[in-house]
Amino acid sequence: MESDLLQVLFGGILAAVVWFVLGGALYMNPLVAGFYREASGHPAVRQWESVAKYLLLQFGAILVQAVLWAFVYGLVRPALPQGVWAGGLTFGGILVVTKILPRLIDMAIQTTYPG
Repeated sequence: MESDLLQVLFGGILAAVVWFVLGGALYMNPLVAGFYREASGHPAVRQWESVAKYLLLQFGAILVQAVLWAFVYGLVRPALPQGVWAGGLTFGGILVVTKILPRLIDMAIQTTYPG
């Protein structure tokens, strides 16, 4: 039981690091920097005086979320397909359909973020 808990915790921390690095590569690269620069004056875009504070808060939020989802994964794992890849991809698909897509639709409907 204790080793399962440590595995789940390790998995959550590893997922948070991968999420943070991948998110940084996708959203903080020179290719999209122009979009951010263009939107930076818009009232819907928060201005941060410290990049380090922003990144720390961003990673903290990702870490909390990833560890919580790892615990949920640990609880529902018996109901998922067998195997790390099949179970992980199924759980990931469930998260996309139940969490990510609805949030994107909600953001598009309710925000004034620049197009």
